[in-house]
Amino acid sequence: MDFECLHYSLGLAAGNGLTLRSEHRAYNFVSLNSLNCMDWHLLPSATESMIADVALAAQGRFTGDPSQEYEHTEMRIKGEGDDATEEEVKVNEASRLATTVSNIDKDASVVPRGAFIKSPCGNMQTNRSFGGLDPVEAVKLCNYLHLRELVNLKKKSILEMSHLNPAIDSLDPLSEDVPKGSWSLQLEGGGTVCILHSLLWLGLTFFHVPQTPQHGHIYMGDRLMNLDLPFML
Repeated sequence: MDFECLHYSLGLAAGNGLTLRSEHRAYNFVSLNSLNCMDWHLLPSATESMIADVALAAQGRFTGDPSQEYEHTEMRIKGEGDDATEEEVKVNEASRLATTVSNIDKDASVVPRGAFIKSPCGNMQTNRSFGGLDPVEAVKLCNYLHLRELVNLKKKSILEMSHLNPAIDSLDPLSEDVPKGSWSLQLEGGGTVCILHSLLWLGLTFFHVPQTPQHGHIYMGDRLMNLDLPFML
């Protein structure tokens, strides 16, 4: 690998459950984890029920043991009347890791505006003609989008979306994230590289080289969401 393009090829590396990719080809993708960077294992897909169970049972930091189980007992009323039964919720660390990876991707998987386009069939696909953002546009947070199913754009009226291009503006921009100020945009390398840091998921960094299609992100953190962010802004 050429040394000059080594820092652009971040998508070739991954380790210890930390996600690292330069582009996504679809909303759904496969995640792998490893404890030794030699043996790789497929993480289960995060389902709605798994996410709910992890939110109830898993607390504290990760232990590093995929078989570690978290338990939570709660009272749930079943049937009619006041009959209540105790239900025990169990999840292992592998499920918790899969849920965390899914949450990070939903909140912080970023692409430059125009890197993906929406086909006439409604599918998101890589824009092969994307040549990178203009240096002037690259310093605007609104030109970076979440690569996920629409959340905020669905709430807008037709009048609010009248100035948008349906082909490239079919994803949520980072500038509309709540709370405001959850992203830090900086220029590095004498203004040749744009760097985004997520303040919600500390340790996530996104890069884009203006006027080139090079972009990607890496997460190296403790896998815990920064719940103190609203009080830090």
